Amino acid sequence: MEFALISTAMFALLSGAVDLTQAITIKRDLNRVAAEAAMVLAACPNEDCFNQTMQSIMARRANIAPKLPTMQLGMARFREKNNQIEANSLGGTMTFLPADLSARALALLADGDSGVAVLATYTHQPIILGLADDWGFTTKNFRAATVTIRLRAP
Repeated sequence: MEFALISTAMFALLSGAVDLTQAITIKRDLNRVAAEAAMVLAACPNEDCFNQTMQSIMARRANIAPKLPTMQLGMARFREKNNQIEANSLGGTMTFLPADLSARALALLADGDSGVAVLATYTHQPIILGLADDWGFTTKNFRAATVTIRLRAP
């Protein structure tokens, strides 16, 4: 009887610890992917290079983050002009520059600067779905975004 009570609680704690560890790892991996993709894209001097690099990153997505097979990447190239953000190129899953990235870009860039933004998202499903389902934790959406300056105007 004691074993049944203790083992149930221990199993719940163990599964929670495993899911928490996975959540921390996923967040770290998404931040890494977003930051590294932004640095690579920021090094592109022109639109053709940006588009080719963006396609290359999308094609290698499974190799970049093998533990996140359904990760979605969105990439944008933009310029700050008269206190407005003008998105030049959008790719991946990004069809518009989200408001939080636009605000971050405005805070970071001066007039005439250009930059890139990368948004990585992933939906995680816990290992022990039955237990998580009972407690209402079926999925968790993770998001990592990076804004990087590409060119500082002279």
